Amino acid sequence: MSEEDEYRFHPEDFEGDDEPTDREVDRAPIVIVACLGVGVVLFLANPFVDPPTVGGVDIDLMVLAAAVFSVGLLAGSSAYVRQGRLRLGVVHAVGAIGWLLLVIGTAFSSTTALVAGGAVLVLGAALLVLLTWRSSA
Repeated sequence: MSEEDEYRFHPEDFEGDDEPTDREVDRAPIVIVACLGVGVVLFLANPFVDPPTVGGVDIDLMVLAAAVFSVGLLAGSSAYVRQGRLRLGVVHAVGAIGWLLLVIGTAFSSTTALVAGGAVLVLGAALLVLLTWRSSA
C-alpha cells in the first residue's frame, strides 16, 4: 500500500456549512421507551415496595405499570400514524387498549375487562407477528 492510498483523518475535512443546524428531534421514541422502562421498573419493584396510597386506596404497582405501558403504546401509536405507518400504529393502539382494559379490570374487579384485555393483547401480539412475517417475506 503506497502512501498515496493510505487514508489520513483530517478533522477539517468534516467541517462545513452543510450540516443542518435546526434538526427536529422526534420525541415519540423517547416517550415510548421511557414509559416502557418505567413500567418495567414498577413491575419489578412490586414485590419489594409498598403500594402507594391515593385517596385512601392502595394502588398496586403492577396496575400502575400496566397504565404506564398503555400510555407508552398510545404514544407509539400516534407517532406511527403521523409517520404514515398506519398498520404499526394500529398494532400499538390495540396493545394500549389491551393494557388499559387490564387496568380497568383490576381497578374495578371486572373479570370481563380482564379477559377482554388479555384477548386484546393476544390479538395485538398476533397482529405484530403477522406484520413482521409479511415484511420479511
